[in-house]
Amino acid sequence: MTLAIFVLIGVVLKLPEYITKSWLEETKNKNAHNIQIESYFKQLGGQQQQEILSIWTEFLTDIAEATKKYSNAQSPDSIKRFNKLLHDTVIYGSDRTVNILTNYTHNMYSKKDNNDDGGKMMVYVAYIISNLKEDFSGYHVNPLSLLKLKLKDYDDYVDKYKEYAKEIEREIGGGGYDWNNRN
Repeated sequence: MTLAIFVLIGVVLKLPEYITKSWLEETKNKNAHNIQIESYFKQLGGQQQQEILSIWTEFLTDIAEATKKYSNAQSPDSIKRFNKLLHDTVIYGSDRTVNILTNYTHNMYSKKDNNDDGGKMMVYVAYIISNLKEDFSGYHVNPLSLLKLKLKDYDDYVDKYKEYAKEIEREIGGGGYDWNNRN
């Protein structure tokens, strides 16, 4: 009986150590798996990722050229290019990026947001660029900073852009930004 009590006490004392070791091993395996997936995508598509980010950035930095190349409804090639861009963004983007892209395309094709001057669509593009940059490099850039980079009249419409950004954050279920402390 005493021997059984000592064995039981030994088991009880070793149980937390066993649970901790099991948890650590599971965490290591999960992290190794995530690193392996990330490495695979970086190795496989580093050049493609740069191209995707570059194309989306072109939508913000050279709107006229990007519109001509990717949004011309008269040209089947531009539609194919845009569909390929969507496809590649889905392939290489994170869940959050794909969620933003989904809302962007939904708003692009819906009638309800076509009455604004394209401001919300510009904010969507800034969000896509910001998230792709974070997906591909780990660096985060505030989407509204990207707009401020290119738009000369940014300060005149900053409140509207912040409103659009808050709408987008609600749509994608994001934690959002502290708009009072960011530009």
